[in-house]
Amino acid sequence: MKTVLISGASSGIGLELVQHFHQAGWFVFMVARRKERLESLKDKFPHSDFQVCDLTNSEDIQKLSPRLESLNYPLTALINNAGIYQPKSLDQDQDQVWDQHYQSNLMSAVRLTRQLWPDLKKNKGAVLNISSTLAIRPIANTAAYSALKAAMNNWTLSLALEGAPHGLRANAICPGLVDTPIHSFFESTDPKDQEFYQNIQKLQPLGRTGKPQDIAPMALELCAPHSAWITGSIIPIDGGILLNS
Repeated sequence: MKTVLISGASSGIGLELVQHFHQAGWFVFMVARRKERLESLKDKFPHSDFQVCDLTNSEDIQKLSPRLESLNYPLTALINNAGIYQPKSLDQDQDQVWDQHYQSNLMSAVRLTRQLWPDLKKNKGAVLNISSTLAIRPIANTAAYSALKAAMNNWTLSLALEGAPHGLRANAICPGLVDTPIHSFFESTDPKDQEFYQNIQKLQPLGRTGKPQDIAPMALELCAPHSAWITGSIIPIDGGILLNS
């Protein structure tokens, strides 16, 4: 059975990835911080298991390999999806903001991939990084987030080159503005947030912001063994917003 490890699996894009891969017949290993949420998901998806993990903690990450080995499911794919989004202006942009983004949005993925790299090489697997269109075209007040996602894209290309001799592939998806808990204004009842939401809909050439369901099919395609000749690709899924100048 094909096996995927998904970080940030308990909500948003991560949760949709869990559902999509499970429906496609994969065994899904879920990684996130909220134990009660992961337990409820394991009950919902019989071909799954989980590990509570703080991905900014190296010791937590080191516990994942023995747990995976105990399940006896060879790892086929790793999806680095976990992250944070904290928009700040330069006046508010303290070192702590950069440190948090660095640890959560880049180094968590680096550490997790490094830990699982031997298994992925052995199984000729795939790494998929969930980046952002802000890595390609940033907007104001997102300096730390945008810069670290740009670093993730560049790191993805390095992984692709390093993994290629072993048949290991690495790609990245860059979602545009997607309705997930990382953006509080989607479900806000504040009139200002509602006005902002209506305005950003107009920025999308396809006329709407994204849903997690818009991301999952491409993620499955890039991780599937039949995509064995796709590596080093940075793919925006954004309703066409990058077409706007």
